[in-house]
Amino acid sequence: MAKSKKFDLENPTPVVDDEDEETLAAIDEGMRDAEAGRTVPAEEVRRLLPELHAYQNALVRKGLEEMRRGRVVSHERVVKRLRPEAF
Repeated sequence: MAKSKKFDLENPTPVVDDEDEETLAAIDEGMRDAEAGRTVPAEEVRRLLPELHAYQNALVRKGLEEMRRGRVVSHERVVKRLRPEAF
């Protein structure tokens, strides 16, 4: 069996330059989020994901029902709500 190496967390191995800038930025953002406590354990994600999925499905169904009744919002109005400075 191969001998395992100890990780030195105080002196990490430099990152190899085979990742693009966008990937490295996403990794850095994830590290900052973790350090700031803005992460959720995997077990919690597994518990919450079905609830989120059901909530989103209900919103889509409600929107489809509204659309069938002829209650729609114009594209311009949506853009204005999302980006008030656009108009």
